[in-house]
Amino acid sequence: MEGSTDRPAGPLGGEPAGLTRRTGLLALATAALAGAGAAACAGTRTPAHPAPTAAPPRVRVMIVGDSITHQSAGDYTWRYRLATHLYQTAPGRVAFVGDRDDVWDNVADKGGCYAYVNPNFDRRHHARWGDSLRNETPTIESVVRAHPADVMLVAMGANDLSYWTNPPDTITLLKRYVDNVRAANPKMTFVLGHVLARADFRDFSFNLPAAGVFNQLLDAQAPGWSTPASKVVVARSDLGWDPRIHAWDGSHPTPDGEMLIARGFADALAGLGIGARFGPIPAHIPWPGVGGTPAVVPAPRAAGRVTLTWPPTPGATQYLVERRVLSWNEPDFVRQPGSVSGYTWTSERLLPGVTVAYRVVPWKGRMGGLPGPAATFTVGALT
Repeated sequence: MEGSTDRPAGPLGGEPAGLTRRTGLLALATAALAGAGAAACAGTRTPAHPAPTAAPPRVRVMIVGDSITHQSAGDYTWRYRLATHLYQTAPGRVAFVGDRDDVWDNVADKGGCYAYVNPNFDRRHHARWGDSLRNETPTIESVVRAHPADVMLVAMGANDLSYWTNPPDTITLLKRYVDNVRAANPKMTFVLGHVLARADFRDFSFNLPAAGVFNQLLDAQAPGWSTPASKVVVARSDLGWDPRIHAWDGSHPTPDGEMLIARGFADALAGLGIGARFGPIPAHIPWPGVGGTPAVVPAPRAAGRVTLTWPPTPGATQYLVERRVLSWNEPDFVRQPGSVSGYTWTSERLLPGVTVAYRVVPWKGRMGGLPGPAATFTVGALT
C-alpha cells in the first residue's frame, strides 16, 4: 500500500466483543459476508486504528508469504486466526507490520480486496498472491527498511518448487533471503514455515512432491542459520495438513486449514516467548458464505420461464439454485441441475398460477456456503 505507515490496521488490545479464538461468532461472519457483495472487493475498507500506547514495547511481526498467506475474498485468513490467538495469550504485546492489509479478489483476479469475513484485526502483512522467494529475495531488504520488524514469519517456497527450483536450490535461495533481511536488521528473529502439500482440484492427486523434501532440508539446515543476535526457528505449519480436506481448491486453506497453519506459527512463537501454544483445534469450521436474495423477472421471449439475478457472495466461484414449489406442498428445496459461475439463471418452463420459491447457495471451490433468503412468487403474476 503506497505511503502507508506501520500503524496496525485493527484493534490490538482485544478481540471484538464476544469473539472466541476458535470459531468466532458464525452469525457475525454470515452477516458480514451476506452484506459485503461486490463492493467489498472494489476497495471498501475500514480505517486504520491508531496504535494505543502500551508497555512493554510491542514486538513488531511481519508476515511474509504467497497466496496461502494473502488469501482471498470470503476468507477469515490464517493471519486472523493467529492474531486472535495472540490477542488472548499475549494481549498488547504484538503489532503486525507490512505494506499491505488486503486479501486477493479471487474472482476478479486482483488485489486490493477487503472482503474479509471479519476485518476487525491487525491486518498488516507482506504477502501477495503468486509471490515467491525468487521474486522477494532481491527486494526484501528495502521492504524491511521501510517497515521495520523484530520477528518475521515466512511462508513461501511452494511456487519456487512448483515452477523454478528444486528443494536444495530453494533452500539456498531461502538462506539468501534471510541474509538480505539481516542486511536491514541484523537482529531479526525468523520463523520459517513448512511448505504445504498441494492436490489437484479435479482428481485429488498430490502434485507437489518436492514439498516434503524441502521441509526435511529446512528442518535440518535452518536452525544452523541462527546467529547470536538473530535466531532462526522452524514452524510445523503443515502438521495435520491434507490438501484434499483442508484446501478449497487443493492449495488454499479452508477455515479448518487456516487453523492448522496458525497453530504451527503460534506454537513456534510460543517457543520464543511470544504468546502461548495454540491448543486444540475444532473438528470442523464451515465456510460462512451466504447466498444473496435473488430478484425474479419474467424471462424475455420465454413464456412461463423466469430469470433470477443475485448479488455476488465474496469469494464464491459458483452458485447452485434450489427450488421449492409451495403450491405442491413440497417440504424441502430441490437443487436444480448444473451450477452457475455468474449471477443470473433462467428456469425451465413453469406452470401458470403455481407459487414457487427459489434460493441461491454459494460455493467457493469445494466449500459449500449457506442458502440465502428465498424469493417467492406466483407464475404469471410477475410484471
